[in-house]
Amino acid sequence: MVEPNNFPTMCRNGHAQTNVNSKFCIYCGTALNAPPVQQNGQSPVNANFPPANNSNFSPPVNYQPQTYPNQPPSANLQIAPNFQDSQVKQCAECGGDGRRLAAQVIVCAECGWLRPLAPGYTVEPAAFQWSEDGTAMSALRSITPLNAAAQAISDKVGRRWIESTFNAVRLSEKQLPDVYAQAVLAARVLGMSNMPDVYVSGEIMWDCRTFGSDTDAFVIIGTSLAANFHGAELLFLFAREMGHCRAGHALWKTVIKFLMGEQHAHKGLMGNGLFGALGSFMSPSALIEGAIEMPLLAWARQAEITADRAGLLAVGDEEIARRVLLSWTLKSPFLYQRINVAAWLEQQAATGDGFTKLSELTTSSTPYITRRLKLMEEFAAQSDLQRWQAVIKQFT
Repeated sequence: MVEPNNFPTMCRNGHAQTNVNSKFCIYCGTALNAPPVQQNGQSPVNANFPPANNSNFSPPVNYQPQTYPNQPPSANLQIAPNFQDSQVKQCAECGGDGRRLAAQVIVCAECGWLRPLAPGYTVEPAAFQWSEDGTAMSALRSITPLNAAAQAISDKVGRRWIESTFNAVRLSEKQLPDVYAQAVLAARVLGMSNMPDVYVSGEIMWDCRTFGSDTDAFVIIGTSLAANFHGAELLFLFAREMGHCRAGHALWKTVIKFLMGEQHAHKGLMGNGLFGALGSFMSPSALIEGAIEMPLLAWARQAEITADRAGLLAVGDEEIARRVLLSWTLKSPFLYQRINVAAWLEQQAATGDGFTKLSELTTSSTPYITRRLKLMEEFAAQSDLQRWQAVIKQFT
């Protein structure tokens, strides 16, 4: 939750504020809950951010995520620290803040420092985080034994164990540079300060995953996604994963992988059928397992909505986001071009909201496509999103 504004007259990038009640800078969108900071070798953002010649520019003012019926209040949002902001490293190559790098170098090869789109540029997680995601994450953190186990898993075995299971190739400027470039752009657009490692793996051909912790995350993209999507479509996919990083999802995704194994679309209470569910109710050990699984899967479904919103924020085109999600659901961009999408969505929606929610709760670890598209359409209509995209468009 963003604390009340304690520094109302000046943002940390040096902008004077005309509205003393703002929680975000009216020029660059940074939160007004921290004292001014300035990286070595960089000048604070000035009147040229956004460009002064854009007289119609109107960045977010008093940004609050729009709510919808039955949506928990935005006060439940859990804002994660920026990726690796809490770990200031004295890197021999870049100095920890990029001051030793040439201007054309975007990512430090040694520590992963990531050059922002502009000095002082940032995007707060509140710009895209779905409030039900924050509510579910709060529920997870309230389970003390699970929270302690999450930290232990992340600290001791998480990253090393997961990295070794995917037989993956790490991307770079020398390894699939076109794919890697979209990942770097996604991270910069979402205001990340360090570039997470990005891998491509044939073990999860039609999936993307984010693992690690709030300060040390990494992303894995399946080979089919990397091969079938290009340009802005890949940007959307990578921005979804960078959104997971920015929202603090990497830790809990690691916990789910470690405790529950491989996740798929039919992972849930009824994932093994009726007899499997009845067996779970009759087994004490299965009941304990279910008590852990249910809140984790409930959160995982909401986290995907946050990721969709991050992708839309980065790509700036609802049609691209919609096309990727539908093609991804079908696992075939070519089949998507041949089917009647409107009729398919009408078929999906005919079931009814009540039954759909029950089915999603009991049989799926991801939200159904009709709900995802509906929520994305509502998010796309928000004026605050459009203002954030106006900021992003100045530098991409």
